[in-house]
Amino acid sequence: MKEKDKNRKDDGYLSFEPEELKNATPDGHPNDEAYELLWEATCVSSHVDKVDQAAGRTDEDNVYPTTAAEVAAMGELISQAEAALKEPDEEFSQRVAELRSIVEWSSKRHWKLNWQVIVGVIISVFVLQMCVDSKQSDVMKVENLAVQVNKWAEEPLTALDIESLKDNGNIDYSADSYSSAALWHKNRQIAAANGYYRALATIADCQEALKDKSMAKELRGSKEKQLKEANKKKKELLKRFNKLRKADFDDVRKMALKEIDSKISERKADARFVKFWNLFFLLLIPVYIFAARPYGYTISRYRREADNLGKIEKIGLWLSGGLLSAGAGIGFVDIVTKWSDGSVTRSDDGTGPIRLAIKVGLFVGAVLVFCGVSCFLMLYATITGLIRNYDWREVKRQAIEAGTAAKSKYDQARSEQK
Repeated sequence: MKEKDKNRKDDGYLSFEPEELKNATPDGHPNDEAYELLWEATCVSSHVDKVDQAAGRTDEDNVYPTTAAEVAAMGELISQAEAALKEPDEEFSQRVAELRSIVEWSSKRHWKLNWQVIVGVIISVFVLQMCVDSKQSDVMKVENLAVQVNKWAEEPLTALDIESLKDNGNIDYSADSYSSAALWHKNRQIAAANGYYRALATIADCQEALKDKSMAKELRGSKEKQLKEANKKKKELLKRFNKLRKADFDDVRKMALKEIDSKISERKADARFVKFWNLFFLLLIPVYIFAARPYGYTISRYRREADNLGKIEKIGLWLSGGLLSAGAGIGFVDIVTKWSDGSVTRSDDGTGPIRLAIKVGLFVGAVLVFCGVSCFLMLYATITGLIRNYDWREVKRQAIEAGTAAKSKYDQARSEQK
């Protein structure tokens, strides 16, 4: 018998070497044909190399059948082997019983869940829900700006000169810039002027670079494209600046509200995007559980792939655990001062905020790695499980038959009413 940790159906292990069946009896023995048929039953799997089969050897990992047809073929060969037995043989009976258990196990569905992956996706759902709440809060903040703009008191506006704004970077994009029409008007003029001068600088750089005749064709094309975009941007920003200079109070308020509407649409789109993934992974959990119940032959067929996915999971857990340990290992340094009166005081050495930020960053990174790997594994396992573990053509056929039967009953009921 092999060690207990190898006696697992989904790993394809037996308590004996398959080659033992090939050489179990001497030539001419009455049970020679029975053992030969039993040997053939262990070679039904499409994973068994035909050359190895002809040479009388096979890999114990490949005994388990990989399709429903192979399960049936293996069962038939075992029955033929039992019928061909001429003399009672206890060892033969034991081998038959074990191979029968393989056939029985392979023909049934078995749960193949990864609870670590489920836990990781559940944590991801909670994290995404926090992000949804944060995005909704951002939307409300921007909507409050619209209320603030509608309450603006009419006041005189200052039209700035674009020449005087060259190299001026004093722009306030904070919420306070919406506190008054004059402040918003001033900041947007400065922003348009700064963009205009940046476009001019880009145009000058591109024109200077294009003077080089030896420039590579690909680089020249890139510079020409950049020059074209900069010229277009220059015209747009100059047009916006002039429009702002000529705007009156009502025009400014309309422009501010239009800007806020654009921000609201952007924030709502972000919120919808995060909410979509939140609901997606929330609904993915029950679908994963449904898909993770393959037939035994399906589990055996894809155990190599499962090994590779297991390696991805181990790497993810190792990286996540490493980040978690690194974060937990960061301590805080205190300066201990002993005074002449015997009292002792402690104070941070000044690196406390930095250490705390690194610590939190490592913890967040650990959670994100664990959640990311879990979501990938669940998504992959769900897609492949739905494709491999269920015969959707049969489901479609049954659905059509059920629909046809229901329609026939409906038509019959209608005809009887008439």
